[in-house]
Amino acid sequence: MNSSVKFTRWAEETDQRATSGRRHVHLGQVRTEVVAQFAQIHGWSILGAVVVGFALGAAGSLLTRRFVPLGRVAARSWWLGALITAVVLGLVAWRVRPGGELVVDGFVAVLSVPLTIIDWCEHRLPRALVWPQLGGALVGFSILCVARDDAGPGVRAVTAFVAVAGLFLLLALVTAGGVGAGDIGAAGVVGLVTGWIGWPPVAGALSVASLLALVLVAVPAVRQRTAEGSVLVPFGPCLYAGALAMVAAAG
Repeated sequence: MNSSVKFTRWAEETDQRATSGRRHVHLGQVRTEVVAQFAQIHGWSILGAVVVGFALGAAGSLLTRRFVPLGRVAARSWWLGALITAVVLGLVAWRVRPGGELVVDGFVAVLSVPLTIIDWCEHRLPRALVWPQLGGALVGFSILCVARDDAGPGVRAVTAFVAVAGLFLLLALVTAGGVGAGDIGAAGVVGLVTGWIGWPPVAGALSVASLLALVLVAVPAVRQRTAEGSVLVPFGPCLYAGALAMVAAAG
């Protein structure tokens, strides 16, 4: 009698373990399929971002031509802006999850390309492009805060914007012309975008920008000297590169 009961219990336990094993295998297969489908969808979204970036970059070259002289053939070409924008937007789509942040970061990234080319060639960041970039980012993040009923990231982003823009305003006063209004606006954009992520990315973006600027000081073809002998380098590309690096790292 005892042997029969033990055998029955052993059979029930074995059946339960087998059922549990099959359940775990099934769940594992489901997870694998979900991950594979997500990777496929994400891959298509990155490809779509590259295609859209190429088209927007080609259109953005019209903005570049407004501020870059005729002698700069490559900088004024449609293909340069198209290629850079395609790579940048593809990187943003790869590292930023689909959603509101992707739209805002993508908008900032698209306008950053003509601004980078202009500053590289002319050592200026036109306010006609910087202010719409800043305004678009502010509106976009405000909408996200309202839609999600979460003001925390927005408050941090605005605080970072004020802090970074204020820092560059102070630098403009100290350097007496070394930092322009466009630089202040671009710095504010970088503070806003990285501040939405967190405070470490704000510091990281400024650190990367400073390191890149030090590298550019050593490039004679890039740097300029003022009448007082001060060395000037295009800091806008450094700022935008720092922000892109932090957005990519945070993803």
